[in-house]
Amino acid sequence: SSGINAEWPLRPGNRTIKLFIGGALKRSANDSYREVRSSTGTVLGSLPDATKKDVRDAVEAAAKAFPGWSGKSGYNRSQILYFLAENICRRKEDFAEVIAQSTGRKYDDGMQEVDTSLQRLFMAAAWADKFASSPWEQKDPVGVIGITAPAQWPMLGLCSLLGPAIAAGNTVVVLPSDKFPLVAADLCQVIATSDIPGGVVNMVYGSQSPLSLILAQHQHVQAVWYFGYPEGCHVMTKEGVENNKQVWSEEYDKRKWNSLVQGTGYTINNHCYNNKVVIMPAGDSFAN
Repeated sequence: SSGINAEWPLRPGNRTIKLFIGGALKRSANDSYREVRSSTGTVLGSLPDATKKDVRDAVEAAAKAFPGWSGKSGYNRSQILYFLAENICRRKEDFAEVIAQSTGRKYDDGMQEVDTSLQRLFMAAAWADKFASSPWEQKDPVGVIGITAPAQWPMLGLCSLLGPAIAAGNTVVVLPSDKFPLVAADLCQVIATSDIPGGVVNMVYGSQSPLSLILAQHQHVQAVWYFGYPEGCHVMTKEGVENNKQVWSEEYDKRKWNSLVQGTGYTINNHCYNNKVVIMPAGDSFAN
């Protein structure tokens, strides 16, 4: 049966989470908070409810960071991602504990999710300098990506999307799981000390549905990745068409994030780049 391992008691409910924007922890614009509870109802902390202004600030920070981050070499970005993954390794037990507390799963299940999440980040780091442009194909990062992470996998879904996105040179505004947000909050603490420039990763907490709509309507967001409810998928597609935005939307329970096939590879990496194919006409000038 599911439940929290008795040797991992709940932390006191005294954590006040802040938004992570531009590399800094910030209060929400309306200074509004809601309680975050464990699967057994124990208060684990307080979480800010982000506003439209908070989302705009996060997009502005991501757009400002994009030229510098995309301008780094793939090798440089890969080393930073390796450093991030190594720092998470040092806190594996903390992340597993938070997953167990939040979701009601056993500690060993939480540790398995942490280990798989680390595999995703190490894989993204390894690929960062492998997707180079060729004389026939130009690969450019998309730009600012708004990510609505799958709620049911608070760490694995987030890392499976975050790693490839920033490895390719994009900057992101992430709406983490609104059911289990404390994992993302702990991840921000590691990101802040892992040499990732401010603004490359921004975390905005709150109800995913209205915040996703704000991201989809923002003109300075080049792409939205949405993993939520079916009606949300339809809304994201409609908004993306109206403002010429790349949209990748799937129902939250359709993809098996713990699968190596569905959680990694070209399926995800292809959404991280704008591919420009160079067509070279045949003729006398190319024949010799």
